[in-house]
Amino acid sequence: MLHADHTRLCRIADKLVAVRALPVLPDAFGVEAHGYELGPPLPEAVVTEFEERHEVTLPAEYRLFVTELGDGGAGPGYGLSRLDISCCARHRSGHLAQSSPYLPGPRYVDDWEERYEDPPGPDRAFLRGTLEIAGHGCSLVTQLTVAGSARGRVFNLDHEGPLGPYVVEDADFLAWYERWLDEAVAGYDVGWFGERLPLEEAELVAVLTDDPSSERRARAGKSLLQSPVVSESGWTALTDAVITDAHPTVRAVLWDLLRWQRHRHGRPLADAEVIADAIARHARSYAPPDLGALGILRRLTFADLLPELMCHDLERRRRAAYRLAWKPGEFRGEDLQQDVLVDVAGGLLNDDDPVLRSHGVIVVRQFSLTRLHSVLRRLQKTETGPWVRHHIDWCFDESPTCVWGDPPTLMIQGFSEDPPF
Repeated sequence: MLHADHTRLCRIADKLVAVRALPVLPDAFGVEAHGYELGPPLPEAVVTEFEERHEVTLPAEYRLFVTELGDGGAGPGYGLSRLDISCCARHRSGHLAQSSPYLPGPRYVDDWEERYEDPPGPDRAFLRGTLEIAGHGCSLVTQLTVAGSARGRVFNLDHEGPLGPYVVEDADFLAWYERWLDEAVAGYDVGWFGERLPLEEAELVAVLTDDPSSERRARAGKSLLQSPVVSESGWTALTDAVITDAHPTVRAVLWDLLRWQRHRHGRPLADAEVIADAIARHARSYAPPDLGALGILRRLTFADLLPELMCHDLERRRRAAYRLAWKPGEFRGEDLQQDVLVDVAGGLLNDDDPVLRSHGVIVVRQFSLTRLHSVLRRLQKTETGPWVRHHIDWCFDESPTCVWGDPPTLMIQGFSEDPPF
């Protein structure tokens, strides 16, 4: 294995030399920050001291890279982070040795942070067992898992938003890095690199049309749009999927990309609003109703949410409560009746599930349901859930997000129809 890794490392080094020798550097997101130049490699003693201090052994492929090829510089986003700044100084000792819970598969979404992380505080071990190896702007980052079942794997996340960890399909750090270099040179869209499936167009079309995973079908469609060129057959597969895919979210995701031209190819979707109405009907007829698709389409109503909030299935109630608490801008103002909201929030605050209680606190805060402040005060004295306590403190320590009657869209700070790149 070590010989194979050295072979890959030499191949990457040769590719970097070849890229820098080009008359014009390939235009890719973040290239101005590094110019395809790596920092100097680290002495073995420096890496060993880092490992001893943090009680962890770095994955072999990454360790080889930083000791023999370079530390920081050329890489996805604004470039690779140096080892000495990849681990936040505010973390308590030993946090890297704690196992990361994030595994390959679909992206962790919505209330991922409340399920897997501690709330903010002086002793918080956020994203334990991982190093930040690249930043892509705002709160988009790439982490390397150094402890846990996915050790050696790379994942992306928006650490201040609902898009939680997604473990990319590359087998290890070197595979991820070399793919970035190849795709940057070939003219792919490499913004927030790793989100694209590492497949050629024919393979992506096959995933889009036949894969049993709806999450992977949607990702295949997005991956097609990150290619330098999409063939006519590729476009046909995309537009067919918007109309015919069995899952409403797949249709809605692709509709959103094509409707708003959130891609580089400049080919808008005809009859977009008619198609959106058809997807919304499909989403409401789906079992269970697809609230995520309705949110993407901006066609979600309180009438869609209310039955889900009353459902016996815990996960369905959690998904509905999350959208009400954290995505109020997806609703039309006339659909939100304060008396009903008070009843719903009160039910959430009294639920046995701490995640639902936590969302209930945020509903109170988002919609200024001051009639429930006395309930929060009582809950504050008895609550054992750390996130619930944190959100109660947040509710009382800061001004309400909105005044009742404000259009819900005003509650979303910095909302834009533009993609991040």
